[in-house]
Amino acid sequence: MRRTARGRFAFAACAVLILGVLPLVLVVSRAVRTGGAFWDTVTGNEAWDALLGTLQLSVGTTLLAVVLGTTLAWLTTRTDLPWKGFFRATLTIPYIIPPYIAAVAWITLANPQVGFVNQLLGSAVLDIYSMAGLTWVLALSFYPYVFLTVRAALESADPSLEDAARMSGARTWRVLKDVSLPLMRPAMIASGGLVFMATASAFGAPVLIGNAARLDFLSTSIFDAYASGLGGMAQASSLACLLFVFALVPMLLRGAHHAVLTGKASRPTLVRLGRARRPVQAAVTLFVAVGILIPAAAVALSAFLRVAGDLSPGNFTLQNFDVLREPENTRAIFTSLGLAALAATAAVALGGLIAWLQIKTRRRGRHLLSGLASLPLATPGTVLALGLILVWTRPIRLTNTLWILLIAYVAKYVALAARSIGEGLGTVDDALPEAARVSGARGVFLLRTIWVPLVLPSIVAGWFLVFMPAFSELTMSVLLVGGDTKTIGTQMFKMRDYASPTSASVLATVVLALVIGSNLLLRRLSGGRYGV
Repeated sequence: MRRTARGRFAFAACAVLILGVLPLVLVVSRAVRTGGAFWDTVTGNEAWDALLGTLQLSVGTTLLAVVLGTTLAWLTTRTDLPWKGFFRATLTIPYIIPPYIAAVAWITLANPQVGFVNQLLGSAVLDIYSMAGLTWVLALSFYPYVFLTVRAALESADPSLEDAARMSGARTWRVLKDVSLPLMRPAMIASGGLVFMATASAFGAPVLIGNAARLDFLSTSIFDAYASGLGGMAQASSLACLLFVFALVPMLLRGAHHAVLTGKASRPTLVRLGRARRPVQAAVTLFVAVGILIPAAAVALSAFLRVAGDLSPGNFTLQNFDVLREPENTRAIFTSLGLAALAATAAVALGGLIAWLQIKTRRRGRHLLSGLASLPLATPGTVLALGLILVWTRPIRLTNTLWILLIAYVAKYVALAARSIGEGLGTVDDALPEAARVSGARGVFLLRTIWVPLVLPSIVAGWFLVFMPAFSELTMSVLLVGGDTKTIGTQMFKMRDYASPTSASVLATVVLALVIGSNLLLRRLSGGRYGV
């Protein structure tokens, strides 16, 4: 038994080190080995412009996302706001929609020449091609990190603290400032760190909006350096080291917490909004409409237009959907579906093993193994992709193949599967597996008859949690694929940036339908335990 556990641990450790850790080590090593060239790159004007642009974008997006997410979390948990069930469901939708899809949506709405809003108002009132426009798009994409985290913190906190403050005569604003905000602060800081890192590593939205606005960011500069050809890898690796520093922010902020009373024995006393109840309801409804529903509808609507921005009746057509019949687009869709399914299956297998070793064994180093498996998830996709190129160029060459994409997706998202399956394993009593072992059950039979049935909902959830982001992944794919290898993300990027915006909207509509449909299916299969 011990020999079997030792072998499984060795296999999982080798897989994690090769898939996720070695690529990151090689990126740093490649950059440092360049010596003076490294310092010339990271201290050059172009690098500083990209670094300052990334900092400005990350700080602005984080502040806006924290304000939006915290306010909405408090309103939907601690007040008598109507329609809270509807708001809690719809406000989490951006969590599962890739930021570059949101960028496509807002370009459709606020393009200064052909955007729907500017067409309706008759002038270039809105211009999405700006730092403010990009900040708005990314804040709308990432505020659910804050909303979900702060909401969970409020739901687990003991409401008697706030009730005691009210009984002492404190008014609503005083309770919010002196009690509720301190309770929310650790969740705000932790989720704000995640937003900061996610913004710094974002590629799709910055390249679609930032390039047109002539804004420089580290993620887009790394792509430009790598795509430039000879000598580009060294420069890209040096810039990747700067971007990798942003991944440390959530780790540094993770320790910012304090003890909160939990195990509450009563429901919180809801703050009565009084006369502000209907205006606040209208404001949140307007936010849902403007921030979520209208952009999604704009993407779907633009898929039916011959000419972008022209809403005249004669401009509507179904011919745009012929793009789905074109061989390269059909191949891209099925390639993404197949890769996402394979990556989800492989991630569930490896993630399940990591979760089992961490929770059901006392093997030394199991927590380190779990932490190393989570490292690629916290690392910008651009950095991980560069590392994978360095690993799989020599002696085994997998660059510009589907295999390297599969490896990238598994490395990036295996932690999601491990987390989900770990939650399920944590609820399983060891008595039943032990009884099966006493009866002679071993190996695959024990796995098939005991472990898998007991944690099947968590396995299904982990599979979908990997499938959804892998299907629409862009940041790593755009660096890893060659001319003959296409995914739905890279095809949409190519169409939006170069070829046909209306065709890109068709593919974006397909992505929206499949991602949202997968989420709804996940919620149904898990009885509402998983999904958003």
